[in-house]
Amino acid sequence: MRLKIAAVAMVVIAITATLGASAFTTGNVTRSSNVDVVTDDQGLIALSDGTSGDLVMQNTSGALNIDFTAGGAGGVNTNAHFELGNPSDPTNQSAFNISNLDAESHDLTVSYTGAGGTSDTDKNIQFQIYDNAGTQVGTVSEESTSASITGASSGTTYYVVIVVDTHGLDSTDNLSGTLEVSA
Repeated sequence: MRLKIAAVAMVVIAITATLGASAFTTGNVTRSSNVDVVTDDQGLIALSDGTSGDLVMQNTSGALNIDFTAGGAGGVNTNAHFELGNPSDPTNQSAFNISNLDAESHDLTVSYTGAGGTSDTDKNIQFQIYDNAGTQVGTVSEESTSASITGASSGTTYYVVIVVDTHGLDSTDNLSGTLEVSA
């Protein structure tokens, strides 16, 4: 009887050792994903137009569009000063807004690149960024191309005023570029 029990025990130990040492070679786990593509004003980092009429607006695909040629204009005048929004009241009069619609805080970087050469080193196009108290927290221009906002909490909105000053430029200068907001 002891011999039979010992033999059965040896078989169980051999099977256990074999199973314990083996590993699977394939596996599959399936999870659902929800990644909708939405317009700029509904994205995780939302960009929405402010009070600047057709110069800053959501285009037909929902992307924020800044266009000084709207309405048939060729651009901005030489020796002129334009403000889209109001630096004295940016929370009520802004060119556009940047909002963190994510459920968590993010560090934001706002940059402006690609502006053509100008005949001076002045900040001719500025994106002045204000918090919800109306305090300026950053400025981006064609001369200083980026600004950082640390710890933009969920639900926070920043208000952007665009200032264009063409004094010292001529009609061959070009301030066009690309505005990028990254988190």
